[in-house]
Amino acid sequence: MNKIMKLNFKKLTLVLAFTLLASCTSPEGAEVAPSTTTTTVASSTTTTVADTTTTTVADTTTTTVSPSTTTPVSADTVNIKTNNVDCTIPPFFERGYKKNYYELSTTFGYNIPKENAEMCILYSESIPNDLRVYQSDIMNKLIKYVGGYDRWTHIMYEPDDQALEAIDALDKFDFFYDNNGQRIEPSLQFVHENRSCLSGFGRKQERYLNEYSICIQPNPLTDPYWEFDRKNVGDIPFRMMVLHGLVHEYYHHVQRAHTFERDDAMPNDCCGLTDPLNTPAWYVEGQAIVFPNLFIRDNFDDLQIVKDNGFQGICDGDPSYDWDTLTGKFIAMAGCHFTQKYFYYRQEVIGESEWGECRGFTNKEEYRDTALCAGGWEMINFYIAYLTSFETLFIRFHEDIYELAFEETLKKHTGMYSDELYVSFNNFILDNPTPPEGFFPDKPLNELVNFWSIDSSN
Repeated sequence: MNKIMKLNFKKLTLVLAFTLLASCTSPEGAEVAPSTTTTTVASSTTTTVADTTTTTVADTTTTTVSPSTTTPVSADTVNIKTNNVDCTIPPFFERGYKKNYYELSTTFGYNIPKENAEMCILYSESIPNDLRVYQSDIMNKLIKYVGGYDRWTHIMYEPDDQALEAIDALDKFDFFYDNNGQRIEPSLQFVHENRSCLSGFGRKQERYLNEYSICIQPNPLTDPYWEFDRKNVGDIPFRMMVLHGLVHEYYHHVQRAHTFERDDAMPNDCCGLTDPLNTPAWYVEGQAIVFPNLFIRDNFDDLQIVKDNGFQGICDGDPSYDWDTLTGKFIAMAGCHFTQKYFYYRQEVIGESEWGECRGFTNKEEYRDTALCAGGWEMINFYIAYLTSFETLFIRFHEDIYELAFEETLKKHTGMYSDELYVSFNNFILDNPTPPEGFFPDKPLNELVNFWSIDSSN
């Protein structure tokens, strides 16, 4: 693979697209917030889901349950399901209902994985059906694997569409407010002007108890931003990249569920941070690269996009890829070529690569704008799991980080602070031309990690 291809692959690893389709109901075993539930179903709507079955639902119905007098919230839960919308809109919580988001989240179980999480999935009308099917398929598998987490909102749209159903749902979600907290006219243009992923939004601009993860995504198959990548990668591998991005961004949502109101960031990452946990970029992003790579490897042959294109088996046995082939590009976008990535990173560190400036892991990797060793972000997270366990990386860290912040969590589980870890990791890379046995797991990650056991409320 030439230098341009390698640099572009690094970009594709760190800058990822996203979307999902999931069920939207109240969490099981948690205090239920809504006082009234309204269910709206489109007349004779047909929805195609991951297993390619077709479900026809009945004409529009509305069900009203008598309101509770014990829940001091300002609205009712609204459920909307149409051909382009699958959305649960929970009540708006008035400030003062709970002391902080930690108290609210642990009351209603927002930090607990569940099969039927409260989510809001939106499409504009011209998003192609196959993209919806592939993303629904992978998201359904993802929820079974790591669990569904409430408060995820996603819209995928064509900027030239009307997107009337999606806009109506976002309006009910109190999305159309300016920075002064004043309601504005709902429009897809406003949505497009605020496009981002996982930046979060506060309903009515109130984030204290009403912040949600949101991904605002123009159609990646037509978005000019991705034009170079679509041509460079090719249509089918590019779609695999979009699905990889789905898992990457959703795992950021999982991370946030366990940091509550504290920002999963370094103190100087951005403006207006809330009690940041001093979490370095290499951990936040690297963990969210390890996870999708293993998840996709573990589910690869069952993915609809894989079956539709005859790629079963190509991620078996830690393969290498050849960028000049369609299969090779698909492997690269799936991220299942673990040893090859280790080799590329080590070659860069020892100065035997034609590209990259990394000569060892340092505190420059703690911020995205100073990083030189982004190829090592995945590997240092694997190294933490190698020193401890994958259960530690994916469960214990999340359970401790809210209370201890990152440095003390790292110290508790590895015996090292960050600077010490960097020295240890650099020595490990230099001493091991190939990854030792056990560095990459040979079992499915969800057999090594009980994702459903996590308890970040203690």
